Amino acid sequence: MKNTLIIGATHGDEAIGMRAITTLAQSRDDFDWVIGNPRAYAAKTRFTQADLNRSAPGDLMSSVYEERRAAMLIQMSKQYQSVIDIHGAEKNTGLFIILTNPSEKNLQLASQFDVRRIVIWPAITPDLEGPVSEFFPCGLEIECGPKDSAEVQEELERVLADYLDKKTPEVEQEVYEVYGELRSDPGVTLNEFEKVTIDDETFYPLLIGTYAKAYDVVCYKLRKRGEIN
Repeated sequence: MKNTLIIGATHGDEAIGMRAITTLAQSRDDFDWVIGNPRAYAAKTRFTQADLNRSAPGDLMSSVYEERRAAMLIQMSKQYQSVIDIHGAEKNTGLFIILTNPSEKNLQLASQFDVRRIVIWPAITPDLEGPVSEFFPCGLEIECGPKDSAEVQEELERVLADYLDKKTPEVEQEVYEVYGELRSDPGVTLNEFEKVTIDDETFYPLLIGTYAKAYDVVCYKLRKRGEIN
């Protein structure tokens, strides 16, 4: 049994994690890995019956595949010192870490990655409830965008290898918190992680347009820790 479990394709249409994992596994054997949602991954769709990353803690006896799968992954996570759940974004976000459960242990884990941005993202609204990583004893998500970029995949592979090799991160990390949602057309151009002021409110946009159809969200609003607006 290895110390680290890496999960790819929690969403079946986000293959960047699986591509990075299988590439790393060709040259090293110091981590375990698993396909988060095998059925959705085979079908190249986000999910089959329900969003796996909105199905936790799940139920092993559920009739819904993703609810059973969520419970299985959480059960599996208890065997590891750390669990890394990899996701892929459509937008040009680069790599950033998501902590759905900002415990001291998870914050310490995030500090071991050579990734500049850490986003603390609790379930502030009902549409955000049920991420699998929230229930890992020690775990985080890495979001990668654009998800089909070879350069982003290469950076992900480097970051994962550096973590496994216990290299000291070189980047100075920035910590953000999701605190709200923008639900109406702002009338201005938004860019990922680029500060903007709308109606006297200053924030950093995240995942612009990604959840417009599903949740009627233009973007999520971030505040940066240690910064006075």
